Amino acid sequence: MAAPSKPLKRRKLLVFLIALAILGGSAMGAGYTYIFDFPELEYLTNYQPSTVTRVFSRNGKVIAEFYRERRIPISLAKIPVRLRQAFLAIEDNRFYEHPGVSYPDILRAFVRNLRAGKKVQGGSTITQQLAKVIFLTPERTYRRKIREAILALEIERRFTKDEILEFYFNQIYLGSGAYGVEAAARIYFGKSTAQLTLAEMALIGGMPKAPARYNPRLHPEAARQRRNLVLRRMREAGYITPSQEAAAVEESIRLVPPLNSIVPEAAYFTEMLRKRLEKRYGQALYQGGLQVHTTLDLKLQKTAHKNFLKGIESANALRGFLPAGSRRNRPPRLGDGFQFYVSEIKDKIIRGNIGGYEAEMTIPPDASTLNLREGDLVLGRAVKVDRLRKTMSLVWEISIQGAVVALDPATGAIQAMVGGTNFRRFQFNRAVQAQRQPGSAFKPIIMAAALTMGYTPSHILMDSPFVRRLPGTEKAWKPRNYSNKFYGPVTLRDALVKSLNLATIKLLEQVTPVRAVEFARKLGIQSEMKPYLSLGLGTFEVSPLEFTGAYIPFATDGVNARPYAIVKITDASNHILEENVPQTHRVISPETAYQIKMLLRGVITNGTGISARRLPAFIAGKTGTTNNYRDAWFVGFSDNLIVGTWVGRDDNKDMGFRASGASAARPIWKEIMAEWLKERKNGLSAPEPPPGIKLVRVDARTGLLPSAKCGGKQLTEAFVQGTEPTEGCTPRQPLRVFSGSR
Repeated sequence: MAAPSKPLKRRKLLVFLIALAILGGSAMGAGYTYIFDFPELEYLTNYQPSTVTRVFSRNGKVIAEFYRERRIPISLAKIPVRLRQAFLAIEDNRFYEHPGVSYPDILRAFVRNLRAGKKVQGGSTITQQLAKVIFLTPERTYRRKIREAILALEIERRFTKDEILEFYFNQIYLGSGAYGVEAAARIYFGKSTAQLTLAEMALIGGMPKAPARYNPRLHPEAARQRRNLVLRRMREAGYITPSQEAAAVEESIRLVPPLNSIVPEAAYFTEMLRKRLEKRYGQALYQGGLQVHTTLDLKLQKTAHKNFLKGIESANALRGFLPAGSRRNRPPRLGDGFQFYVSEIKDKIIRGNIGGYEAEMTIPPDASTLNLREGDLVLGRAVKVDRLRKTMSLVWEISIQGAVVALDPATGAIQAMVGGTNFRRFQFNRAVQAQRQPGSAFKPIIMAAALTMGYTPSHILMDSPFVRRLPGTEKAWKPRNYSNKFYGPVTLRDALVKSLNLATIKLLEQVTPVRAVEFARKLGIQSEMKPYLSLGLGTFEVSPLEFTGAYIPFATDGVNARPYAIVKITDASNHILEENVPQTHRVISPETAYQIKMLLRGVITNGTGISARRLPAFIAGKTGTTNNYRDAWFVGFSDNLIVGTWVGRDDNKDMGFRASGASAARPIWKEIMAEWLKERKNGLSAPEPPPGIKLVRVDARTGLLPSAKCGGKQLTEAFVQGTEPTEGCTPRQPLRVFSGSR
């Protein structure tokens, strides 16, 4: 289709001008609104702009924002006069004089456009701009301009000038996701409008015409020139003096770093909340300005995130992948594994530097959706090395993953949650979505069930070969210990401390799997559990959050607390929409809780958690490892914090080394707990036993009273009154020394 001729364009402009003149009287009301199909102006009467929902940590720090439009409503009275003048000077200096449409400006624009033969200048007032951004489309047609002008006149008839200006300052788009002047001030300069300098006000004031073109992040020189034009117009309008203009022109543009809508370390936690809240509140989550107050301890969260990443890097090193920045004592060879940071991604090729070698690696098709960026940590194994050119080619390798959950045992409040190594690349939240086998970390639950039935920590179990033909299988089930040894008669304490599989399976057979499942349900585990003897090895699947929560009664004298993440939610007017209080109830007796706590303390002092015994507090916990080293766990607690860590591969394959709970998960837990304890003095001493507990000195090997005939190691054991031993020990063949970790 041929383009319209210049005379035709001019005739259209003239028609437009005449139409405005005809419709410019004060008699436009509901009749014109009906004729031109205008939206109802009740929207402005009950103006409630789309606002940001903020998510707060327990300490009141903003950790996330959810929004469709990032807007911070502000009253006109709080907007500095100079900022208002900046907008008026460049956008509509006759705002307080015209009736919504500025006929002189339209005429001036008409003449300029007529001379140029094209549209080079507009004549829209601030009121017209407001009408366009709220009610109309951005199409550049004269029909739309006429509707805009008529609607502007109607807006002026219904609202005061100051009301219109307040609407405008809260509604206008100013680039970088900022809607309204207050959001723009915070996004570009990290301060409120009241704190802006004259130059900063002028820069924001110059952006409505073309937010992208004058965005100081994208086009700093264009933004500077536009700012200076605004300053000149302000001086010409008499708003500022020549000296003020000159000083502002010389001011450099100093922007704050771009805002993250989510604190990166807390991304998994806040995404979990976003999904839950979206189901509950729908679009109000993104438009209603809700205030979500959570249980997250931001400092602990950052501690957990930092030490988790460090622990995963160390675990990958145990698999044979040299940590980033480390150097081998020899030149690289074929088959060597490396962890390195991406320096460039081009044509599905990753490039980086490894010990002075320029390395490149092709992104495999199944990894093309990982949203890789420069600076990401990746793994590769050398398949080609050129020592002369200092180049290396690698093949892609998958990192192991993991999760961390930290809970307040007294309330169940989720204080930290890490769901993986990089939320941007891996949105799957392993803390709540992964279903993994807890392995030996389930043994304390079996033994606690036994204690409730009258067993004691000194009960003798037989750690010997076990063979059972399971229903529906052709081969016999022959479980074994981590060390591939048998220890004969052992106490229940030793079976837990040394994480003996065979002794635990035989205890489970006595307790019965059905009772063990019922007991686990009382502790809060709702995942499917089959009542089989394999439960003794933790062969069911559970999320890290659910499993960590099951340890709460062990730390709280038998009281369980349901894990929760939200304290309260308020709307934009600060009305409470929901408020949560801790949900607690007793599930086991204080005596049983104390006994299992002291047994788990033994894991730290003498068992698989021994590397953590130097921590300056009374802590207790248990490692967990599954067959073929697919899952590694450590769940442990002090009086005021429970931390659960899990490490494994997303594809549920062998991690590639003897990745036990002690070697892969415990180091992460230990570093998190060590930093937590630095600032705390409570929980340093052993807990006081409840009234129903009697502490008795016993022979460690037999669990009986010490006697001159034994002369072996002794320890203080906790017994429910009436179950303590009454006979002395007798000599017998010493048990083999425990070796290995699990």
